[in-house]
Amino acid sequence: MFLAGTTSVEFYKSGFFGYGEKGDFKLYSFWHFLPIIILILAIILTYIFREKIRNCKHESTIRFIIGVFLLIIEMSYFWRLLYVGAEGKDDNLLTRLPFQVCEWTCIFASLLMLTGNKHLFDIDCVVCLTIGIFPLFIPSVIQYTGPLYYRYYQFWFEHIGPIYAVFYMIFVKGYKYEFKNVYKAYIFLIILAVISIILNNNIPDAGYLYLTNGSIGTSFENILPTNQYLRALVYALIVTFIFIIEALVFYVIRKKKHIIIVDNTKDIVENEKWELYENKRIKL
Repeated sequence: MFLAGTTSVEFYKSGFFGYGEKGDFKLYSFWHFLPIIILILAIILTYIFREKIRNCKHESTIRFIIGVFLLIIEMSYFWRLLYVGAEGKDDNLLTRLPFQVCEWTCIFASLLMLTGNKHLFDIDCVVCLTIGIFPLFIPSVIQYTGPLYYRYYQFWFEHIGPIYAVFYMIFVKGYKYEFKNVYKAYIFLIILAVISIILNNNIPDAGYLYLTNGSIGTSFENILPTNQYLRALVYALIVTFIFIIEALVFYVIRKKKHIIIVDNTKDIVENEKWELYENKRIKL
């Protein structure tokens, strides 16, 4: 049913764009870890060749292609729903409106690559590297769609794409995250949480932001408090905790790099002084 049961719609659930039986995708299998490995390799290679990419005359074209690709990946999720309906539940597409974190981080990542907007970077850098990591290890929403189905590829590109985009902008474009800008990510999450709670309270079986136990299958969210207000608070605490850990790591890395630069500068100064002394001695 579609639009809360007011209109009858026939969906086509078979084929590449459909989905299979429950358990078609297996957690912690080769097909689970393959996209994560690809993401790690892509980040490493981007770091290694960052100078070549940065100085390439087609760098802006590369970002444009990535940005458009991410936008198509995100939109294709909704195009597909119009064809196959919502797997694992009834076919009420009101439970699939674009109010999940992963959907907006993908949209933001697309616009980030296309425009270079620093505000979008500030949001995605926090969200993707904190709560955005969980779906990589607990992708319960695709248990009906393994590698023989389009949803498998759409899910992984939707989740690893924004993470890669953040590292691309750091390594290639030289973006740096300022910890004072963390409020932008929290404002985004608060707005999304408020909208999600309203939708969850008014749409049957809605599980926006996974604030209710409406997600498919066994997932990290299902061991959290059932009260969506308490669950939202737990999410906020988890994001804050992970962000603090990551902030400390980045702080140590930056401080270490600064020490190395200062030491190198001292060496250069000492060498220059010695050369001046040698020149003066020779003249004497």
